[in-house]
Amino acid sequence: MRKCYLGLDIGGTKCAVLLSEVDGGIHLLDKLRFPTETEKGFAHTWNRLCEAMEEILRQNDLTFAEIEAVGVSCGGPLDSRRGLVLSPPNLPGWDEIPLARMITERYRVPAYLQNDANACALVEWKLGAGRGTENMVFLTMGTGMGAGIIAEGKLLRGCTDMGGEVGHIRLTEDGPVGFGKAGSFEGYTSGGGIARQAAALTERLLAEGQIPAWVRDGHAASEADARLMAEYARQGDPDALRFFDHIGRMLGRGIAQLTDVLNPERVVIGSIFVRCEDLLRGPMEAELRREALSHSVRGLTVVPAETGEQLGDLASIMVALYATGVEPLEEITEHKATVLAHYERLFTRYPALDCCRESVMEAYLLLRDCYRHGGKLLVGGNGGSCSDSEHIVGELMKGFYLKRPLPEAEQQPLRDALEPLLPGAESLLQQGLPAIALTGHAPLSTAVQNDLDPSLAMAQQVIGYGRPGDVMLGISTSGNARNVALAMQTARARGLRTIALTGGTGGRLKQCSDCAIIAPAATPADVQEYHLPIYHTLCAMLEAKFFDC
Repeated sequence: MRKCYLGLDIGGTKCAVLLSEVDGGIHLLDKLRFPTETEKGFAHTWNRLCEAMEEILRQNDLTFAEIEAVGVSCGGPLDSRRGLVLSPPNLPGWDEIPLARMITERYRVPAYLQNDANACALVEWKLGAGRGTENMVFLTMGTGMGAGIIAEGKLLRGCTDMGGEVGHIRLTEDGPVGFGKAGSFEGYTSGGGIARQAAALTERLLAEGQIPAWVRDGHAASEADARLMAEYARQGDPDALRFFDHIGRMLGRGIAQLTDVLNPERVVIGSIFVRCEDLLRGPMEAELRREALSHSVRGLTVVPAETGEQLGDLASIMVALYATGVEPLEEITEHKATVLAHYERLFTRYPALDCCRESVMEAYLLLRDCYRHGGKLLVGGNGGSCSDSEHIVGELMKGFYLKRPLPEAEQQPLRDALEPLLPGAESLLQQGLPAIALTGHAPLSTAVQNDLDPSLAMAQQVIGYGRPGDVMLGISTSGNARNVALAMQTARARGLRTIALTGGTGGRLKQCSDCAIIAPAATPADVQEYHLPIYHTLCAMLEAKFFDC
């Protein structure tokens, strides 16, 4: 039975209504966006939200009776326990709006409200870089500096829902203003604060008779922000490097205070840190070690957020799931015993592959969803990976560990048709999981090589075979096979999901895949030795899922 949820992502500039299905993961089905137009007041936005919710269900042949819950992600302050929006600065006029109750009363569906930073923290905790932790801090590090705090396995909200407002922490007695306070964590490390400091640096250098490189290149002080300064820092500009050293140290100082108070096992940082980790990590870690309790730092890792561009889209859905006690990846631990047995056997026999644990499960879920909805697998590689492609098709298209007999209803017409040629053939034929290796088909491949370009042979087959909802699996020991990368990019453009099976650093294929399984080896022979048990395990898990009755 489908379990569908609606999410409302409400911001000062734009709003989004999202529809998702939750089954071993959050699968976004549709999204509608529109400008908030705050100047027209709450009533206008409320009507637009209702219209969008009704429209997205109509487009997907659903009714509110089929929706499990609605989650709302919105800037604070708010009262999540009572579902009230309490005058957020980016939503003027939204004063004590009982938004959750209004949705429930109008559509007879439970609705839940959460601060947007907390909602994003839930996403990273359940699906991203915080998975498996009990104590985690998520830092937005975007336009502002907010946080979501997971303590002892629960979201910490505080008595007035102001838990996690870390941007207000004072790092120095005086300094850049953020969150209404000079020298605050937000003033130093948020996107807005970084831009103001970059502008101030530019003006100071000019006043001292020094012309910074970015000004010489035609950029005004008002254009100096995190992105521009990072560009010059990576070019080796000393002013920009010193600037990021300062920002990194202040980031470390803020994390040190959170570490001393909360003793988290992981701090996950979004937005600017994801883009500028190479410039921030060194000074951040140095300051963190200097400022925080050494015993607390030993148990801490600081990592960039993992859910990327999907973070905002998933946040509102996660609000509904957390409020109703639904684990988005619950099915991972509730598979048939045989599915999990194959999965765990891989890491027992090959301990070095433990680093691939999450990516193997992610690949399985992509393939499971593909086959569940009637899709197929396209797979390709070169050399030894060409042989692996054909091998995978063989394991999926007929019995591997299991016999997979055809259902009796399918055997009867085959019995009548095949009896004269081979009595009992219908009982020998087996159920298959449709898969096509793009490595054969010599007449087609040679025609493409001769008429188009040799590197497009697999991409052309993706055009012919691929359909939205299918999966493309690209295999390359280095991850840099040009023809495989072209096929993967073609698949993504055509609406297919993509999985890379690689080694080394992942190469090109890592960049054009939804899921990359990177074997912990560098030489082709070593990588291929790991690839074999990985894809055997995936084939066995899929067989157990669909045919172990």
